Amino acid sequence: MTSRPEPESAAARPRPGSRSSARSNKLSREVIVNAALTFLDREGWDGLTINALATQLGTKGPSLYNHVHSLEDLRRTVRMHVIDDILQMLSTVGQGRTRDDAVTAMASAYRSYAHHHPGRYSAFTRMPLGGDDPEFTAASHAAAAPVIEVLASYGLDGDDAFYASLEFWAALHGFVLLEMTGVMDMVDTDAVFSDMVLRLAAGMARRNGAHG
Repeated sequence: MTSRPEPESAAARPRPGSRSSARSNKLSREVIVNAALTFLDREGWDGLTINALATQLGTKGPSLYNHVHSLEDLRRTVRMHVIDDILQMLSTVGQGRTRDDAVTAMASAYRSYAHHHPGRYSAFTRMPLGGDDPEFTAASHAAAAPVIEVLASYGLDGDDAFYASLEFWAALHGFVLLEMTGVMDMVDTDAVFSDMVLRLAAGMARRNGAHG
């Protein structure tokens, strides 16, 4: 008859060759960050803690500190990954497109990302664009670059293009939040979203004409 393994105390270390030890040996910063991204979409931003993530990875919290300095270090790294994902997504869908076609494609992709990755999207909006982290601020501004490039096809540039991109983002973000909180469950959100984006696009064209 096979005996049951002895329960491990909180202070005990995994024995060499044990499953827990094998899992710990496979940990890396990349593995931890990827696990955190998956965790976010299931449990949400507020649920992300070192111990909760360690449980998902089948190990103990202290093991993660060999690869991340702190919870804030992990969260910051996650934010940077999400910003890069959004930047790559907008660049891909906007490639080869201009004006209304590009705006519509980018808006749809942005909305889809928020709904498929709600936890990651929450991470993206948790820090101000002009906060105390210069690298995060620079990355956030870089994420607007694909939109600003599209706005150039309307004849907008400089501050006009930058502030127009912020207005575009504000409209999309507000709509997505209303959807995700269920406020608009009784309306055809697809139709409302399409109309809103087309009005935003028309406003871009009029904005340039007014300045001209």
